[in-house]
Amino acid sequence: MSTTLTLLANGLWLGSTYALIALGMVLAFRATRTLNFAHGELMLLAGYVVAKLEANHTLPAYVAVVVAIVATSVAAALVYLLALRRTTGMQMFVAVVVTIGVASVGDGLMAWGFGPNDQYLRLPGIPGTVLSVSGARVSLFTIILGGFSFCLAVAVALVLRYTRVGMRLRAAGQNPLLASQGGVHVERIYTASWAAAGALAAVAGICYGASNVVNVSVTALALNAFPAMLLGGLDSIGGAILGGIIIGMIQTAVSIWGNGQLAGVSSYIVLLLVLLVLPHGLFGTREVARV
Repeated sequence: MSTTLTLLANGLWLGSTYALIALGMVLAFRATRTLNFAHGELMLLAGYVVAKLEANHTLPAYVAVVVAIVATSVAAALVYLLALRRTTGMQMFVAVVVTIGVASVGDGLMAWGFGPNDQYLRLPGIPGTVLSVSGARVSLFTIILGGFSFCLAVAVALVLRYTRVGMRLRAAGQNPLLASQGGVHVERIYTASWAAAGALAAVAGICYGASNVVNVSVTALALNAFPAMLLGGLDSIGGAILGGIIIGMIQTAVSIWGNGQLAGVSSYIVLLLVLLVLPHGLFGTREVARV
């Protein structure tokens, strides 16, 4: 019983974090058809900003969080405006290579600006009480952050599904020419999508950093979220959430009942098995080619 409760608590926390990360990547992909390999660097940037502002007593913790989210959102928008916009009309792999280059540059700049040491951030007001339920010990801090991440991911998914903004984003991503003829400012939608993806990356990075440490492992967390994105479907908002929960639960189960070193590999094994049957993921759009 205690093992099951630990699995549920830790799995849902990790899965909610993956869902938030995957949602940001899906958002950018739906708009511009670009797999963003710099998403982890955006997460790391937000964590570093909050940690530095707290360490220097520059701003109160939650003001620092808002500053970090805005800064990361602006950085993501600039990545699109200054780099990715120039790849419009080119093959998809060109934009992917650009994001890899942006990630490398970002790693170097952050190592130079923030140093190689681990950074720590804290979110005051959230209790760190450890709950004991049927022999299982679960941190209330982890439960609160996991619940917040999940609720935020669901809220964003609902906004994109049922609002005019979401409709415009879907239209711009599916057929930019037709959308522009219908009055949609495609360029603004693309920029806003990347800014929103950056904000989601910032929240995910801050939530993870608050319960762990802020270092380069944050970027590895983003890479581990790729299976969640691909499992749910590259262009599926709901699939990103479900895929994140599934991958988080699988990794936690493997680390508890198996070998912790295999936890990261297990998600890719599940991904390969699913993609052999459903190449477009669980909820991704099936591409239809007319010959």
